[in-house]
Amino acid sequence: GINTDSVYVGNFGCDHRISYTVLGDGVNLASRLEAANKAFKTVVLVSESTMSKANGAFRFRALGKITVPGKSTVVSVHEPLFALPPDATWSPSLGDSSGAGGGLGASGSGRGSSNP
Repeated sequence: GINTDSVYVGNFGCDHRISYTVLGDGVNLASRLEAANKAFKTVVLVSESTMSKANGAFRFRALGKITVPGKSTVVSVHEPLFALPPDATWSPSLGDSSGAGGGLGASGSGRGSSNP
């Protein structure tokens, strides 16, 4: 699972035992998203925060919400569908994150491309 958040990364421990690790709620959510792949029959799940940070570079399919153990809030989960080529633009007016509809076109190249 992929989540975007602030975390602590580095060597933690003492003189006798030190370990390179990642700590924080953000990495816990990523782990929970990874585990949720089985239930959603997906390969990769991303959180709402990751989807918003993608700034339109990917299309996503909204799959629903999950409750993370130990938290009182629900988390929206999305499946990334594909990455847009650097010269392409996604037209949100022609589709949404549900995966239905949508338009993809190459800008400046005179070529059009359609969605799968």
